Amino acid sequence: MADRKIKEKIIQKLKQLKDMEIEMENVYITEEQEPLDELATEKKIDFSQWSVMGDGSYIAAPKAEKKLPAGLYEFEWNNRANEWCVMRQAINTDELYELPTTEIGEILTDIKSFWKKSELYKSYKLMHKRGILLYGDPGCGKSGILQLCMMHIIKDLSGVVINIKNEDSIKAYVEMVPKLRQIEPDRPLVVIIEDIDSVAGDSNYSTSVLLNILDGIKQIENVVYIATTNYPEKLEERITNRPSRFDRRYYVAPPSREVRKAYLLNKIGENKIDIDIEKWLDDTEDLSMSHLKELFISVVLLDNKYENAIEHLNGMKKKPRGKKEKELGFGSR
Repeated sequence: MADRKIKEKIIQKLKQLKDMEIEMENVYITEEQEPLDELATEKKIDFSQWSVMGDGSYIAAPKAEKKLPAGLYEFEWNNRANEWCVMRQAINTDELYELPTTEIGEILTDIKSFWKKSELYKSYKLMHKRGILLYGDPGCGKSGILQLCMMHIIKDLSGVVINIKNEDSIKAYVEMVPKLRQIEPDRPLVVIIEDIDSVAGDSNYSTSVLLNILDGIKQIENVVYIATTNYPEKLEERITNRPSRFDRRYYVAPPSREVRKAYLLNKIGENKIDIDIEKWLDDTEDLSMSHLKELFISVVLLDNKYENAIEHLNGMKKKPRGKKEKELGFGSR
C-alpha cells in the first residue's frame, strides 16, 4: 500500500515536470523496472540539488546557476512559472569599435573609474550607483556608445546588462532586481533605458516608479543607469536636472569630419574600394552616422550612383509633407 502511494506521488511529480516541458529518458519507478513510456523522451532530467519547501519537505530540482552568465538580458513573463524571468539577448557587434569622439572617451573613463571605487563609496556611506543620460539628434551614435559600454562591463567585468524597453520592463525590474541582489549582491550591473522619453516622458505611474528606482526607496547598489533620448525637452526637470538620478549628461553631437573619416576607413578596411573619401567628407558635413552608413551601403554594396545616393540622403533631411499637402491613395494625381 505504501509502495503504491509512493508510486502515485512520483507519477504525479513526473507529470508536473512534463507540463514544464522538461525532457526525460527511460524513467523507471518500480521494482519491475517498468518504463513510463508516455513520459519518456530523448533527454533525461539533470537533477542536481534539492528545493526546500515551506513544510520542511525536499523536492529534487534540475540544474541551477549560482550566477547569471555575463551578457545582455531582457525581462519576459514566464507563463509556466507565472512570474518574470530574465532572458539572455544577442548583442549586435557588427559596427562595434571606438570612434574618436570626446563623449565615448569620457563616458568609458567615468564608468571604469566608478567600478573601482565601491569601497570608497561605502566609506563615505554613499550608494554605489551612477546615472548617465545621453541626448542628441537621431542617428548620431548614442546606440553605438551604449554597445561599447555594454561590451566593457560584459567582457572586462563579467557583468550583467539589463535592457528596460517599456512600462512592463519597469514593473519587472522592480520585482526582479531585489532577487538578483539577494543572489548576487556585488555583481556589476548596467541598466539600459533607450528612448527614456517614451517610457517616462509624462507625469505618470511609470515616471514615478522610475524615479524611485533612480533615487528613492527602490534604488540598489553596484549599478550604472544609462539612458538615451532624442528629445530631452520631453523629460521633466526632476529627471534631467537631478544629479542623484542622472549624475552626468552628455550631448552626442553630429559626427565631425574626423569621426566620419574614421568610420569610412574602418568600413573600407583592407578592401580595395575606389571612392573619393575627401569628397564624401565634404558632402556629408551635416549628415548623421546613420546617413553615412546608408551612403556607404547604397554606393559600395548596392552599386547606386554616388550623386543619386547623396541627393536622396539630403532630401531625407527635409520634413515629409503631410496628407493635407498631398492626398495619398488611389485617387491621387
